[in-house]
Amino acid sequence: MTDLITLRHVEKDYESGAGIVRALCNVNLEIRQGEFVAVVGTSGSGKSTLMNILGCLDRPTRGTYELAGFDVGGRSSDARAILRNRLIGFIFQGFNLLPRTTALENVELPLVYRGVSPGHRRKLATEALDAVGLTGRVHHTPNQLSGGQQQRVAIARALVTGPPMLLADEPTGNLDTRTSLEVLGLLQRLNRERGITIVLVTHEHDIAACASRIVTFRDGQIVSDVLSEAPTDAARELAALPSEDVSKLAHDKDSPDDARTKIGGPVPLMMYIVMALAGIGGVAVGSIYAKNVLDMKTSVPSFVFAFVFEALCAAWYANRRFGRPLTNDQRARISIYYTLAVACIVAPVIALSQAGKPLLDRIEAMPARGGLFVVVCITTFALATVSLARYLVLALVAPLVRPRAKSTT
Repeated sequence: MTDLITLRHVEKDYESGAGIVRALCNVNLEIRQGEFVAVVGTSGSGKSTLMNILGCLDRPTRGTYELAGFDVGGRSSDARAILRNRLIGFIFQGFNLLPRTTALENVELPLVYRGVSPGHRRKLATEALDAVGLTGRVHHTPNQLSGGQQQRVAIARALVTGPPMLLADEPTGNLDTRTSLEVLGLLQRLNRERGITIVLVTHEHDIAACASRIVTFRDGQIVSDVLSEAPTDAARELAALPSEDVSKLAHDKDSPDDARTKIGGPVPLMMYIVMALAGIGGVAVGSIYAKNVLDMKTSVPSFVFAFVFEALCAAWYANRRFGRPLTNDQRARISIYYTLAVACIVAPVIALSQAGKPLLDRIEAMPARGGLFVVVCITTFALATVSLARYLVLALVAPLVRPRAKSTT
């Protein structure tokens, strides 16, 4: 194996009010391609400073740092950013996921910075999520995922660019024992099967025991660097946990039916645009049908056709966009917001048209005292009725639109 990381006499100084603080002192370290290294130390030992230098986020004050043969310390900030994007995947303790975007969109983010086309980007992100066991969670937002699932998304995001090295900064710090072992087992599998170099920073020795090499820092220096003859097998430790924890794991891996009852992600603006276009088409078709087939002058068929067309297009777009039907919460939000938006647009049009003149005359004829209250009550009741009807239609047409088949790539 060739050396991926080489540190020679690396030192890092910081200025403080009390003078110069030396965070790293004469650090010499070599890490070969395919190793799983744990960097251990107490708070203030220098391990976080080392992580920043290894991740090309900072440069040493003295000494040299070579990553895959490139002298990182002598490069500009832009050049170091390119190296970060091409050679390193980051996994953080706090996950650092965008809260209002899906798992798939979070994983796609590093590829956006590379200028990868949307189709290829989606394919690579889907494969990365498959690799971490989240095939059925690609359209879930972080608030719909457990802590372990969020960390898996973060790992998939680190993997999607195909980096030779993963830097994991306390990746299990916010997780319970079972979930920590799940994440560590995944990292061990990636290391064994893909040959990815993993540098894991932790202050917990039982976590470090899963690595094949343990480097211990104290006061900015390496005090020990040992190979582990028998690293802890996280998958075996996970299987040996007491059975009473199984119910919690089963809760994290809920069924698609359970997932549909959750809140759901934000409703994209395009959903409302699609519904508006469908509503206009429905009004046109309903008017033609009422006039030429039923020989009616009423506008009731127009509204019925508009409701049905809007709901069908919303169900179609949801299956295309999310890969699943709309959740109950999403239907409620769509019904309320869309009804209010349509009312704000249609009300002035009716008021200015000839058809709205009798209604305005009737409102003007109402007594000044109490008349406004009656109008507000009637308007509120009408909007609530229309919103409820729209919600019911959205729920009724959902089974008519078949969800799009998930990609198997």
